[in-house]
Amino acid sequence: MPRHCSAAGCCTRDTLVLTGLWFCRLPKKDNPRRSLWLANCQRLDPSGQGLWDPASEYIYFCSKHFEENCFELVGIRWASLLKEGAVPTIFESFSKLRRTTKTKGSSFLSSPQSYLI
Repeated sequence: MPRHCSAAGCCTRDTLVLTGLWFCRLPKKDNPRRSLWLANCQRLDPSGQGLWDPASEYIYFCSKHFEENCFELVGIRWASLLKEGAVPTIFESFSKLRRTTKTKGSSFLSSPQSYLI
C-alpha cells in the first residue's frame, strides 16, 4: 500500500510517478517533537474539539511540508535524510483550502508539477 501525506488538503501519494519527494514518519508518542509536528499541521481530531493525535504508527508527511534546510544528502546515491530536530512548517491554511476549492471547483492543487519539490 502506498504512503500518503497526512497534512490537511495535501494529496501527495508515494507512487512511482513522483520523484524528488520524501515521506517522513510522524515521531512516536514518546518523542517531544511529535507535539510540534501535530501543532504545526493544525489538524483537528475527528470531534473537532482539539488537535489531532493519531493512534496509528504509520502517519507520514511529505517533504513539501519541510523547508530545504531540514534535509541533508547522505550516502553514495545522495539520498535525502531528515535532520534530527526537523519539524514540518509549511502548511496551507484551512480557510485558504476551502476558499480555493469553492472558487476552482476542484482540488487546491492546479497541476501535477505542484506535487514536486
